Amino acid sequence: MNHVSEAQWVAYLADEIPEALKIEYENHLYSCDKCLSVYMEAMEKEETSLDIEGFDIAGPVMDSISRLKGDSVEESLQHRKEKSLRTITRHYLIAAGFTILLMAGGVFQSLTEYVDSVESSSDKKTQSLTEDLIDKTFTWMDTIEKKNKEGFRNE
Repeated sequence: MNHVSEAQWVAYLADEIPEALKIEYENHLYSCDKCLSVYMEAMEKEETSLDIEGFDIAGPVMDSISRLKGDSVEESLQHRKEKSLRTITRHYLIAAGFTILLMAGGVFQSLTEYVDSVESSSDKKTQSLTEDLIDKTFTWMDTIEKKNKEGFRNE
């Protein structure tokens, strides 16, 4: 499959493409990092536009359009909520799929092993430094003690 353009991802996010194409796009996301980054950018842009809609600028306009079409406002709101819920569910499933993929690939396990090895190496350095200081202190005390004994013998 070729790379998916940002306009196609916007259409995907707006739920304006056939179901078979959606599945093809979702499967492509699992294997293509470039399309994943384009998808994330499109999702951020849509999120920004939804924030603007949150000011309820588009609400009255959409209500007027739905009245002209003959739909009730309640039906229109219900349709928008269902569409939003489907989009959220789809995004959740994509994120869950990536998590499962990373777990199956052992990414998290290798990450924890790396952290454990770093922690254990820092513990060893701390212990060896402490032991080294103790050894030097005892050696120094032994030399002082020897000098004192030799000094008493010479007198």
